[in-house]
Amino acid sequence: MTEEAPQTPDLKQALATAAEGEASTDELVGVVNAFLQSEIYLPSPQQPGEDGSVSPLMLQDQNENPVLPLFSSPEEIPADYKERAPHVAVVSGIAILQSVTDAGIVIDPGTDHQFPLTADQMSAIREQVTTAGGE
Repeated sequence: MTEEAPQTPDLKQALATAAEGEASTDELVGVVNAFLQSEIYLPSPQQPGEDGSVSPLMLQDQNENPVLPLFSSPEEIPADYKERAPHVAVVSGIAILQSVTDAGIVIDPGTDHQFPLTADQMSAIREQVTTAGGE
């Protein structure tokens, strides 16, 4: 008997489901889980370094807090972002969670299914993942 590998959740589907009306806690958890297990597309003004370092495009929210725009697929990146940041790094959601400690994120900004997380929410998720992983 062969075991099937667990299927990676579809981030875009999770985003669309959560965007329909008032998202339930389960739907929000589904988006976060899908994000952590997905490849994420990160626009960058510069080519990624040989060591894998990336200088990502950064935005600001209404309160001038730094926000990192992320995309569920290269097709979701709008043309005006591509003009300012013509390079795209592909990283895992978990790597984003671990490395972005002083900014919020928004997945697929400008779409009907965009999904923002503040820096505080990112910190809380990081804490949950660390606690769950350490047990």
